[in-house]
Amino acid sequence: MELLKGIKVIDLTRFVAGPHCALVLSDLGAEVIKIEKPNKGDDLRIIGPKINNISLWAAVLNRGKKSLSLNLKSKEGRLILLKLLKTADVILENFRPGVMEKLKLDWQTVRRINKKIIMARISGYGQNDSVTSRQAFDATVQAETGYMHISGHDKKPTMIGTVFLDYTTGLNTAIGILAAIHSRNKSGKGSLIETSLVSSALSLSMGAVPDFFLNKKDFGKVGNSDRFSSPSNTYKAKNGYIHIMAGSDDRFKGLVNAMNKKNLFTNKLFNTPQKRIKNQKKIDKIVNEWTKKNNLKLIAKILSKNNVPWGEVKKFSDFLKTKTAKNFFTNGSVKNKNIIVPKCAINIAGKKNKGKSVVPELGQDNYKILKSLGYSKKNVNELKKNFIID
Repeated sequence: MELLKGIKVIDLTRFVAGPHCALVLSDLGAEVIKIEKPNKGDDLRIIGPKINNISLWAAVLNRGKKSLSLNLKSKEGRLILLKLLKTADVILENFRPGVMEKLKLDWQTVRRINKKIIMARISGYGQNDSVTSRQAFDATVQAETGYMHISGHDKKPTMIGTVFLDYTTGLNTAIGILAAIHSRNKSGKGSLIETSLVSSALSLSMGAVPDFFLNKKDFGKVGNSDRFSSPSNTYKAKNGYIHIMAGSDDRFKGLVNAMNKKNLFTNKLFNTPQKRIKNQKKIDKIVNEWTKKNNLKLIAKILSKNNVPWGEVKKFSDFLKTKTAKNFFTNGSVKNKNIIVPKCAINIAGKKNKGKSVVPELGQDNYKILKSLGYSKKNVNELKKNFIID
């Protein structure tokens, strides 16, 4: 896709939220130059299973980007970055609040260099909170914002099984950048965009914020059942588990027809959504008595016939083998070794989404990028000698 063709992003981010934001922009056609520490690179490069000495997670998030290794703490390294910013559209960073100021790369400085640039800043707790200087990771923010308290079945705190706050924050940042580009097209001026993991957590909390301040209700655990409708839960079948969503009247009618228990629809315990929530355990027991006597294939067939939403509980590896999953794969390339990675989640009708496949080695684009800034081969060698680049 080339919707963002001509947009240049300078990506200073590490780990997940920022790199995911940059990946989305790259897949939409932007040129992304990823700035990494010499010798080490993004910390994500060494986390988890690897291929050709690059972690698979880093491969997924850095596909299609250019890599420039650069020591930003050095005078010459900072000068190189400033030269890049003169022609850039976006600078993206997720350092701890205060780091950009120490590097003399604050918004006021960046804006003086390029009045049209958009600066996007990602943090854990916001730029102006009293705890901003602390490092923040998805799991620590899950803990502090209550998500470990609402996940799982027992009383123990339970972490959600992926870094969903990182990914959400990355998407929020990408949306903010796109809005800022649209605004700049009219005004000619750049913008400062700020996102945080905490603000993402609050944005995902359904109606829990006003419910607390109005009714003093906490956002607690409900296991696999839906908070506001019933029957909506995970049920045991003969050969596995199935999740059924039948809380509304029309879907509940479909479910009781599927179970051949039509009398439940007019039963005084279950004849309104509110009553079904109140008597959730009773209706769940009835549904489970039906599902455990049947196999998944039959249950799915009957539910579909009666327009009841359902999902077979699968292992992630089992889902990856399905035809549905295969529609959303693309290829990545790590040192000429092909790997399968997720496609860009955004599909533009009528546009061929070839995707950018190459995962850059650390500093692989150093010479090309520096040459575009006017550096000779001799200059580049001098930078290497002084440990400014690799």
